Amino acid sequence: MRRTLLALAIAMIPGLGSAAGLASSIGAVTVYQDRAVVTRAASSDLAAGEHELVLEKLPASLQENSLQVSAKSTGQATLLDVKVRDAYQADTPNERVKQLEEQLRKLEDQQAALDDEATVLDNQRELVLMMQRGATEPTKDGARLTLDELKAIQSLSADTLSKTLAGLRRVAEQKAALDRDIAALQNEMGRLQNALDRRTKTVTLRVNLARAGKLDLNLSYAVAGARWTPAYDARLRLADRSVDLGYFGVIRQNTGEDWNNVKLTLSTARPALGGGAPMLRPWIIDVAAPPPPPAPRPAAAPTAKMQAEVAAERRARHSPAFAGGALDAAEPEPEAIAVSIAQVQNEATSASFQIKNSATLLSDNAAQRVAITTAKLPATLQYQSTPALREAVYLTAQASNNTDFPLLAGPLNTFLDDAFVASSNLKAVMPGEKVELAMGADEGISIKRQLVNRYTESTGFSGSGKRVTYEYKITVKNNKATKEQVSFKDRLPVSRNEKIVVKLLSPADRDIKREDDGKLAWDWEMEPGKSRETVLKFSVEYPGDIEVSGL
Repeated sequence: MRRTLLALAIAMIPGLGSAAGLASSIGAVTVYQDRAVVTRAASSDLAAGEHELVLEKLPASLQENSLQVSAKSTGQATLLDVKVRDAYQADTPNERVKQLEEQLRKLEDQQAALDDEATVLDNQRELVLMMQRGATEPTKDGARLTLDELKAIQSLSADTLSKTLAGLRRVAEQKAALDRDIAALQNEMGRLQNALDRRTKTVTLRVNLARAGKLDLNLSYAVAGARWTPAYDARLRLADRSVDLGYFGVIRQNTGEDWNNVKLTLSTARPALGGGAPMLRPWIIDVAAPPPPPAPRPAAAPTAKMQAEVAAERRARHSPAFAGGALDAAEPEPEAIAVSIAQVQNEATSASFQIKNSATLLSDNAAQRVAITTAKLPATLQYQSTPALREAVYLTAQASNNTDFPLLAGPLNTFLDDAFVASSNLKAVMPGEKVELAMGADEGISIKRQLVNRYTESTGFSGSGKRVTYEYKITVKNNKATKEQVSFKDRLPVSRNEKIVVKLLSPADRDIKREDDGKLAWDWEMEPGKSRETVLKFSVEYPGDIEVSGL
């Protein structure tokens, strides 16, 4: 008979009888933007009767109120209770730290070997120097070495000394490189060991079996120290006018336990926001209380009794009753926000991305990218420019999110075929919504803006007014072999005074689009290899007795 047992962990209970540890392994992990839910599995063949099953070395960040236990048994099992307590480890359970410790030991062994080699080379150098000094000093019988003998000794000692000094330099360089590697390992180990807590959690489950049988356990719990963020690669394929979009999840975790070959799920749910909208409190306003009158300066120093009376009177003045306002006028006391624990995801409010392949993520807070999906999005290409600020034309690809995946806001790398173009950020795009990708400047289309004329003239019968006229010529050329859409913008001065009048003389309103704040937009369809020109001409008229800024 199979029975599914479900229980929430109770608060920490000190004191636990000794029991054999039950081996478990992590099978699945769901990562949220601020936490993760880990699912462990364990099994054991048990005799009939009551048993204590202990799962040790669970992460210290385990949130006890999120603990859930489910079980299946062939022995008609009953879950009696679940206990959680703290435990302390003499050594770290983190595999990455163990690997770093082993690498550090090997480097220190190499360092010791280099120290020994340096000592030998130092002895050789001292021996050569002693030989040179002995060759130049006379012997007891007064005989001196011949010139040929001195030359032979000098040649031999110079060769040996040169090799010895070269060996010392080589050893010094190798030691310096080892010192850098050792320092880097020690820094990484220190960072990991500071992030890790020697404290762990131990979960004890007390079960009773009516008859002997196998018990299969699933233990799930939420842990802090894990998060994921979206990232994107967008490749514009000019040949077929489409965008190859790669959607990735960048995961970091330092929960204190490694996730080896786990089934990974990324969720867009945000448990920290709570299960419902926060309650709106009344916004209460009232007549401000008048300031208290200044206290008269006493002729003599006040006694302790007088000071107490004055303090009591001031407290009474600042109380709500003294101010004439009701107690409701006081600011309401803040209430603790309910924190939602990890729970079954609701597809109506969030999306889950189940990664197809098993993943391994070490508890070292290193960034690891996993693929969520890829999509081919048909794109409409448009070239945009603002020649008044920069004479360059920028390519944009406008596409639609035709997938079932919501694209969350995140960093975006854009490529033109296989050439990297730029880094930017993608705004959140839901399925069916439009997305615009900036692909950088394109030299295939050129734009020039030239000031042709600027002149000032008098207006009115008496010449009491002034008119300033500007004339620009804008030239666009399509150097490509394909027809392209080009959109560019310019601007007119914006008057903040009714005496200053701005008039657009060219082009006609039918040839442009007027936007807010004096912006003008041109949308042209450019034939391959063709050029096109337009003239932007406008005037600014104002009385001669005022001075205009901004011209």
